[in-house]
Amino acid sequence: MALSVLFFFAAVAVGAQQTPLRSGCDIQDGIVARLSAGTPVEVQFRLSDGSDCFKISATVDGKDVLGYVPASALTGLAQFNEDRSSAPSMSATEGPGPRVADPYQYVMRSTDPALHRAADLLNSSPAEALEQLQAAIRRNPRDPDALSLAGLAAYRSDQLSIALDYWKQSLDLAPNQALAAVYDQVKREAAADRSGEKLYGAHVALRYEGEALPVETARAIVAALDDDYSRISAQLGCTSEERIPAIVHSRESYLSSTGAAEWSGGQYDGRIQIAWIDGAQLSPQMQRTLKHELVHACLMNIPSGSRPWPAWLQEGLAQKLSGETLPASVRQQLRQLAQTHAVPKLEDLQQDWSRMSTPDAVVAYNLALAAADALYDDYASYGIRNILTNPDTLPRITADLDVKLGF
Repeated sequence: MALSVLFFFAAVAVGAQQTPLRSGCDIQDGIVARLSAGTPVEVQFRLSDGSDCFKISATVDGKDVLGYVPASALTGLAQFNEDRSSAPSMSATEGPGPRVADPYQYVMRSTDPALHRAADLLNSSPAEALEQLQAAIRRNPRDPDALSLAGLAAYRSDQLSIALDYWKQSLDLAPNQALAAVYDQVKREAAADRSGEKLYGAHVALRYEGEALPVETARAIVAALDDDYSRISAQLGCTSEERIPAIVHSRESYLSSTGAAEWSGGQYDGRIQIAWIDGAQLSPQMQRTLKHELVHACLMNIPSGSRPWPAWLQEGLAQKLSGETLPASVRQQLRQLAQTHAVPKLEDLQQDWSRMSTPDAVVAYNLALAAADALYDDYASYGIRNILTNPDTLPRITADLDVKLGF
């Protein structure tokens, strides 16, 4: 369900009459529209290239327009930046990998034990799963289910061309609308991806755009990811038999290759994908984004029982363990919204947040972080690792947290 509550982002507006909204940040770029003074705008993001340029959306003569303006053309930015700095990191999680059917849907109708073993390995050891599936394909090269699973294992191993080849073979044998959509999506991702340089750590394999990221910064990212994974895995109880693929894109490449929402700075789809906006430095905010996605990777390696880990738990733990905090004023606003049923209960939060608007995403992330705080407050003696080891306890715990949050 989509949330319909606007939250605490400050109002940003146009400051001067006939402000040109351009297709880019350069004064030579074409004019999309002219904005009147006082026109409210929604900030999409601020470029980090030193140009002090903002991508914004606005409504002009009843039509939505999107383009770029300099900071000097806007009012309300000081309060906006203050509010934004207190907001949680926004990171879309779309579940484990591209949206193919549940791997177990394939193995339920298969008599090949290799497919069953591979399905069990897909989350924790996709490369090993791929080896087993390749052996199964050699035995039966015309099994569309084995080919589809092999494509998913290759994708999670960050081998996009191999994934596409297996999926094409599967589709040629057995047309499948859902798989065809994934195939087209990953083809677009592969075409837009510019990340070719590689570095390896103890727990991660980093691929990055050499033009966007200096090698010294890439080494710092690998070191940070390795250190943070050790800390997070100790708290949650996950293990990594294989290196976790992590891809750092320029922001434009990230949005083009992932199709993520404008507000998204990172996502985990079986691989960590990050939009780099920090120039040559690994900033505290970027470190939080990396930690956030590591939590998703960690949770994906912990069996969740008959259904995926709920969205509130994934996003709440990802924020809490990456160091996000919720201001007291926001916590009180959430309680008021919960008491009037203006926000959904935790168990009713939709699983996919990747297409939420910015205001709706802020509400959802804040609610998840409040729930994670309450989880640590109320179940510290029981232990978070024990909860994750016993996923059947989550429905009862979720109901308890709903009461704690004011529902």
